[in-house]
Amino acid sequence: MHTWHLLKASDKEVYEAKSLETLRGWAADAKISPLDKISSDNRMSWQRAPMIPELQMDLLVQMPDNYLYGPTNVATIQEFLATGEIDENVTIINCLDNKEARLADLSWFQASPHHIRSAATTFVGTGRNDEKIGGGDVMQQSRIATLEKQVMELQRVVDEWQQAYKVLHQQFVEETGREPM
Repeated sequence: MHTWHLLKASDKEVYEAKSLETLRGWAADAKISPLDKISSDNRMSWQRAPMIPELQMDLLVQMPDNYLYGPTNVATIQEFLATGEIDENVTIINCLDNKEARLADLSWFQASPHHIRSAATTFVGTGRNDEKIGGGDVMQQSRIATLEKQVMELQRVVDEWQQAYKVLHQQFVEETGREPM
C-alpha cells in the first residue's frame, strides 16, 4: 500500500492519506475540490484531483448563471444541494458521456436520500483517521465551506477577466496588425 498526498489549492496545505480509500472518503465528504492536486508518488508529480478515476469526479454542475463548477462527484453535489448552494433544477453534465440533464431528472438523484452524504454512506472502507482532514469542529467546517465558495467565486471573476483580455487582445491585433508589447 502506498501513501497519497492531497495539495489543497485554497491554502497550499498538503495532507497525507494512507490509502486510496481514505482519499475516496475525503472526496465523498466534499473535502476535495476540482482545483486540488493529488500525488501518488511521494510528491514527485501532481495531477488535478478530477484526473484520478477512483475519485469519480466526472460531473460538472452548471449554475443558474451558466458558470460551470467541477468536475466533481455525486457526494459533493449532494452536499451543495443540502447546503442550498444549488437546487434540483441545475444542469449536470456527465464528462464521461457528455450527456446533460436536470439534476431532478437523474436516476441516481431520484433514488438517493436528499441529505448530505458522507463517506460512510457513499464509499465503503474509508479510514478517515489517517491525517488532519477528517473531523473538525462545526465552525471550522463552516469556515472551510465559506472559503471554498469564495474560491469558486474568485475563479469565476478570473475567468471573466481572462475572457475580457482575450477579446481586447484580439481587437488590438486586428486594429494594429501586431502583437502587444
